[in-house]
Amino acid sequence: MGDGIRKNVCIVGASGGIGMAIARRFQRNGKVSMVLLDVPGPRLTSIAKETGTPAIALDLRDVAAIAPTVARAKAMMPRLDHLILTSGIVENRRMHEMTPAIWQDILAVNVTGIFFLCQSADDWIADGGRVVTFGSRAGRSPGPVTGPAYAVSKAAIENLTRYLALQWASRRITVNCIAPGPVDTPMLDAHPKDRMAALVEAVPFKRLATADEIAALVAYLVSDDAAYMTGAVLPINGGLAMP
Repeated sequence: MGDGIRKNVCIVGASGGIGMAIARRFQRNGKVSMVLLDVPGPRLTSIAKETGTPAIALDLRDVAAIAPTVARAKAMMPRLDHLILTSGIVENRRMHEMTPAIWQDILAVNVTGIFFLCQSADDWIADGGRVVTFGSRAGRSPGPVTGPAYAVSKAAIENLTRYLALQWASRRITVNCIAPGPVDTPMLDAHPKDRMAALVEAVPFKRLATADEIAALVAYLVSDDAAYMTGAVLPINGGLAMP
């Protein structure tokens, strides 16, 4: 965002803790127009009202709805400079607790829906644009909190990021993945408190990341300074996992 030109941004998963922090950061920039996508609900309504930004309902489980939803967003914002893909749901089952329904639900939102949204947005993203995906520390190094479906889905996102980076390189579109450790958002409420306490204790910084810290990394990845970075997976986990 460093060239002084107004940018157009689509945030998918805008009502999540990280998505809301990203929307607020872009809104404070003053040279950004946004459209917000997520499942309908009070959080999406709230962040749309707070930022003065249009919101469109989308559940990534409904693959048939993805292309029409992207078409609707494109009609509102014909040029897209930055696509931020923060959507994701979490699970913390042990292997013997996993069911086909839970497995499919996690993969549907975290991987399949993201892929088909990117497919639909192919002719919407402007040349020279930026795409940011979200993996997780769990995608590289499964830990004691999240379960197998979540870990597999986030590993898949890393490789999808590399595929898209190569696919869109000729158009100078960068695609990079942020892989956070635990972040202080409502998503963590799904985990047992004893597991979370042990995880925080294992972080060398002895704290969770804030959503604003993640949003700051997004801001860098869409800036002119990151124009030569693509296909990268960037860990941000307080030293919990060091590549």
